Amino acid sequence: MTKSIFLLFIPIMIMQSCITSLRPLVTKNTVVTDSRLTGTWKSDGQSYTIQKVVESDVYKKYKESSMSFSSPPFKRDSILYSKSYVIHYMKNKFKYDLYGSMIQLNGEYFMNFSDADLNEDDSSSISEREICPTCFLQSYTIARIRFSNSNTIKLDFIDGDFLYKQINAGRMKLKHETDELYGTFLITASTYELQQFIQKYGNDDRFFDKENSVTLIRKS
Repeated sequence: MTKSIFLLFIPIMIMQSCITSLRPLVTKNTVVTDSRLTGTWKSDGQSYTIQKVVESDVYKKYKESSMSFSSPPFKRDSILYSKSYVIHYMKNKFKYDLYGSMIQLNGEYFMNFSDADLNEDDSSSISEREICPTCFLQSYTIARIRFSNSNTIKLDFIDGDFLYKQINAGRMKLKHETDELYGTFLITASTYELQQFIQKYGNDDRFFDKENSVTLIRKS
């Protein structure tokens, strides 16, 4: 894999030790939903809104441009998108929208996130950038989802530093690419291989980065 490919990835959340995967963990045949996800949430003073894709502002923009699940880029993965979520939040005057699709493995929920949209808060000074979910080289980050109750959700992101060290030491095996120049670590395993890997290690708390865990408290 060339260095230029690494430069094409869109950053998901500003979490330095999270891993990035070239392939999704979730497919249309494995995606699950949970009504406890939707709503408005807060964490450390930051607000988040989680909506079903078909009810989200992002999807409304596509509909206004005469796009729907029956037209590209949604047509191929319409089942997946219809059962997925949009997570919206604002950071440093930027609006972020992430696609999130959830899977259940070994009794645990996991979600892969990818970038959906990124807009400057003051659109009068910087033009809006629309991102089509299948029109560029997509990448994903993965978190374990735990529902403490209907009003509390904890997101535990995979610890990229721990995983990198385990793979380099030969204690874990997972297809990947590294770029020492840019300090990039990219998982290139197939979706099936990712699922098998998560099934094997997803119940091991060492596998998750406590510093990058996010606890969401329901606002509404």
